[in-house]
Amino acid sequence: MRTPLLALAIVVIMAAPAAAADEPSAYAVAQQGSLKVVADVLLEPRGGEMKGVWLNDALPCSARRLLVVRIDIDLVRPGGTTSRVRRSRSGRVDNCAEGGPNFGYELDPRALGLGCADGRWAPGRYAMTTRVSDTATGLRASASLYRQVTRRC
Repeated sequence: MRTPLLALAIVVIMAAPAAAADEPSAYAVAQQGSLKVVADVLLEPRGGEMKGVWLNDALPCSARRLLVVRIDIDLVRPGGTTSRVRRSRSGRVDNCAEGGPNFGYELDPRALGLGCADGRWAPGRYAMTTRVSDTATGLRASASLYRQVTRRC
């Protein structure tokens, strides 16, 4: 099995612990020939990640591609107030990523203005989307996750 295929298998396997802990996660894979672009949204009680990666078993692991990772987080708080966070990052990313998506954003709810004093996600309804684009081909993957947090701060 080539390393990129192993990496994709690891992505799927890593989703299991999040699901087993009742923590939400979402993955998306877009494919064009042997090129795959992967997006993820993973949440934990006090954080998470929104990242992307590309994989191509027809190319060496030393190959790099320019990826753009865009994230959108909308929070509708109890009472109807809405908060929106948008970020975009581009960079050269290596093929053969180990452990799945590795380029993008680590989430800190308090730093994003969406957290309680203890670092947990603030109560409300969340809509979170990660969009990953390969600039050379235009291939895009988009993973979306919806979650309602009912626990008070």
